[in-house]
Parts: sequence; structure tokens; C-alpha cells
Amino acid sequence: MKLIRLTAVFVLTALLLGRLAATGMQPPGGSGEFDDFQGFREARLKLPEKQGSPCSVEPGEMPPLYAYRLAQTVQFDLDGDGTPEKFTLREGRLTVEAAWGIIWESPHDWWVEYFFLGDANNDGSQDLNLIVWKEGRFGPQKPFWVEEEDPGVKNHFFVFKLEKGTIKPVWQSSSLDRPNYWAALIDHNGDGHNELVALEGCYDDHSLQKVTLWTWNGWGFSRID
Repeated sequence: MKLIRLTAVFVLTALLLGRLAATGMQPPGGSGEFDDFQGFREARLKLPEKQGSPCSVEPGEMPPLYAYRLAQTVQFDLDGDGTPEKFTLREGRLTVEAAWGIIWESPHDWWVEYFFLGDANNDGSQDLNLIVWKEGRFGPQKPFWVEEEDPGVKNHFFVFKLEKGTIKPVWQSSSLDRPNYWAALIDHNGDGHNELVALEGCYDDHSLQKVTLWTWNGWGFSRID
């Protein structure tokens, strides 16, 4: 069953890439085109909105990554207290709500491309996993020894938890060498631990794409495929 699931993920991704190649189209809004976040955001907002996930593609359609900006609404009990929270992604902003009100909103200078929920670091609790575009190479905090920051829009992968009503960071990557366009958690070898499968692109050449597989190593993700 696990092998079938992994195969299905790779087949679906291959179909998406095949449709892209067949049309000759390229995704808008890659960081190779934008040196500032405002220009990146304005380009994304010009795309039509589509409800669903990057893999909810109708026959003959371009994948949402290239033709749409995604809108997602998910009910999920992230902290395991028996009451689900509501996760809403619209126009690059993610909002997390409890019954009593808003818990967290993504910063205005982030564009959340996609989010998914699941135990990314295999510690037994569920995580909020984000694919984020933002200016600069680093997460919220720049290393003290770095004097100058790259102003270009870069892709990052962030992991958060919900504890006692507060969203807390678990892991926040520096800019990725290859941007993530889509990702999911699967147990590909049936050992009871999740692996991260990602559709990776290229900042400057959007035709260069591949599927990669990663595992949590205790401090970050290591590639295993």
C-alpha cells in the first residue's frame, strides 16, 4: 500500500510536468524575475484564484502552480485538543483560527504558496508546513556574521507547531537551492515514519523540475532518493 501511494505521487507529478512541457508554458512569479517582494506579490495577484491543492488538476488544465494562485481552507486539529482549527489561505496569506478567534496570520512580507498538515519531524505531534516566498536568504533571523542580505525573492520551507494556543516555529530553512513548488508527507517504506516528497524547480529556468525525497535527521531534512 505504501509503495502504491508513493508511485501514485510520482506518477501524478510526472503528469503535471508533462502537461507543462506540452504547452510550452512557464510559471509566472519565479524569483529569477523579481528582485523585490512587492513586484512578486503583484504578479501573483494577477493570477486567477483556484480552490484546492496543486494536484487538483482537471484533464487538459495547466497545473495551478503555473496558472493559478491557490486558495485553501482546511479544518484540522493541529494541537490534538479535540477541537479542529480552521486554516485559510487566500492571496498568499495564511490565517489560523480557533473557535475563540484568530491564532496566527502569516507576515505581510511572506507569500505562502501552499501549506499542508502532518508530522514532518516524526515527534508524534502534527505540524503546519509552509512553502513560502520572501525576500532574502534567511528566515526571520539573519546570522550575526552576515552583513549584507540578498534582496531577491527566495523560496523557503517552514515548519510550525500549535502549542497552548500559540503557533511556534519548529524549523525554518534558509533560502532553498531549488524552490519547492509542492510537497507532501508519505511513509514510503512503511516504517511508521514520514518522509517529505517535494516537487522542486529552478529559480532561473522553470523547465528544470524534479521530484525529490527527504527525511528528518534531527536538525533538518536530508535527501534520501
